[in-house]
Amino acid sequence: MDGRRRIPMDRMSNLPPSIIQNILTLMPMPDAFRTSILSRNWRYHCRNISKLCFDNYMYHTRNKCTFLHDVVYPVLLLHQGPILEFSLHLNRMDSCWEVDQIILHLSRNYALKEFQLLINLGDEYKLLPAFFNLQHLTALKLKNCAFQPPVTFKGFERLVILYFYKVSITAEVFIRIISNCPLLKDFTLIGDERHFLGVWSCNFIELFERIPLVERLCMSSYPIQCFAKGAIPQKLPTSLVHLKCLDLCGFEFCFGREVDLLSALLLVTSSPNIETIKIEMEDDLTEAVSQAIMNLIDHQDYSYVTLDHLRVIEIYNFSNMKTRMDFVKLILAKSPMLKKVAIYLNEEIVDIHGRVKILEEMIQYPRASAKAEIVILNFCV
Repeated sequence: MDGRRRIPMDRMSNLPPSIIQNILTLMPMPDAFRTSILSRNWRYHCRNISKLCFDNYMYHTRNKCTFLHDVVYPVLLLHQGPILEFSLHLNRMDSCWEVDQIILHLSRNYALKEFQLLINLGDEYKLLPAFFNLQHLTALKLKNCAFQPPVTFKGFERLVILYFYKVSITAEVFIRIISNCPLLKDFTLIGDERHFLGVWSCNFIELFERIPLVERLCMSSYPIQCFAKGAIPQKLPTSLVHLKCLDLCGFEFCFGREVDLLSALLLVTSSPNIETIKIEMEDDLTEAVSQAIMNLIDHQDYSYVTLDHLRVIEIYNFSNMKTRMDFVKLILAKSPMLKKVAIYLNEEIVDIHGRVKILEEMIQYPRASAKAEIVILNFCV
């Protein structure tokens, strides 16, 4: 030893570039780009990050008027190599022109696999025709956008995940897209009458014929009603054998409405391999519910139903309406592997006495699973 102090080896800098890229991809983007000041070796690594995520945190830390111009633009213009994932989250749509420029830049990146554009407030953003050139997409998530593709556009054939939240779309375009997504497994469709334009004549049977591989389904009440045309069958002609997760969301489902109740029953009882169910209920209707709806589940034959894989069911904004209680009763009787039933009560509607009454009644229901735990919790809307 010559007594001189050894300088520790920079093991991170000596890693293969592919490993460094993977590490940077797993970091929050601001932290990943700060690595460019570590040393000369690190200066250019961040320019090759294949996953670019501009989220709400980055938006809040800057003036919203300069976020797109001073943050997103420079990153895209200086970026080298393919971009596989791109996501942009905006609290408000302030400049369509700036988003247009981003879309135009990305439309020339034919390697892009995943794209997200989520806008919380403001006018909806109309996607440019150039956007529909991204034929290699496997995941598409849009919020507060207008989806109006060119007439020649058929769909994204490689799409596995489709998330439409308050996306304006016509029935014709929707059917054209969904008919050309043979690999779709994760499907979310949330919105109201402002977003589902024109006449919707496609029913549940036609919908699921087009997405036979769906494993996760998330829908709000209005699109459900769009597909619940005519007489709603008690079961689908072809079971949803791949469906594992059902999420009926939006605090819009009311089991005092026949269409909502029958649709929920159809989706649940047609999914023999379902593992989790989540339902967000609407407040009880003020108008009287007919006796026919109240006794609907009692008068249906569900002897054929088996839910052998169901583990968890969560119901939010619950009350002791008979149809809701009967629904839970049916689930308990048909689910031998059920572990947990989580009931979140609307404490503005159900007082402590109502809570005790619900629990006393439920614990008497026949259970296919001896391990099924019923948990009653408060939920504030």
